[in-house]
Amino acid sequence: MTPAAAVADAANTVAAWCAMRDVSHLDRPSLCEEADISQGIADLFVLFGSGVTGLVDTLALAMSQGVAHRYAIVGGRGRATYWLDQAMEQEVANWPKDIAPAAPQPGIDSEAEMLNALLRRRHARSADFLERASTNCGNNISNLLDLLEETGIVQTSIILSQDAIMPRRMDATWRRQVADRPTFQKTKVINWAAYGAVLTEHDGDLAWERAPEGIWPINVYLDMLAGEVSRLTDDEQGDGPLGTDFGCHVNIPQAVLSSAALLLLQSER
Repeated sequence: MTPAAAVADAANTVAAWCAMRDVSHLDRPSLCEEADISQGIADLFVLFGSGVTGLVDTLALAMSQGVAHRYAIVGGRGRATYWLDQAMEQEVANWPKDIAPAAPQPGIDSEAEMLNALLRRRHARSADFLERASTNCGNNISNLLDLLEETGIVQTSIILSQDAIMPRRMDATWRRQVADRPTFQKTKVINWAAYGAVLTEHDGDLAWERAPEGIWPINVYLDMLAGEVSRLTDDEQGDGPLGTDFGCHVNIPQAVLSSAALLLLQSER
């Protein structure tokens, strides 16, 4: 196996584990039969912000399938916003001039605002709720819970969707935070990675075999995958109970740990 092929294999191993999907398809029959959601309609579908513009196409799919009664986009400005700013600048440059005053403002607007503007432009749809203040995975969840408490609407079931690198950490963060919020302890959570990305070797280099629109640069993607496993490792440096206590303990398969270690070595070269 060539070095590039070994890195692609390691990345795909970590990515497949990170990209949690609790149902086989994002549609009402799957939610009804596999997640025991009444009529296959959850109370809320939440899309968390990211630098990948293709996430809005997953939200639009969810809306077209009618998998939730309401839809929210969560995200202020954080580490990933730089990449969304770059993508949105290119996107808005191609929009008709007559809608420029209503266009999102990269560098200023929140991820939620930019993604919702993109959702309107591409799919003529809009989210019911926008959370604009969160800056990281932890307050993505805490601010969402605050928002839901403010609405006074009881959420018996929620679909959490985000960049495919993050579902494990978001799920662990949700479980840790609702431990202190009795209102949400019985809420059924369905995780849905917004995309599936696969790397391959092409002429000795890494290339995308499958990826959504606006996917991360490959070097950034590899660093993020390795970093995600580090955060999920329950030790003094991680986000678990033995570290920052931002999330619940997560069992990480040995194959994922070994693959993440290879990616870390790759990033240090």
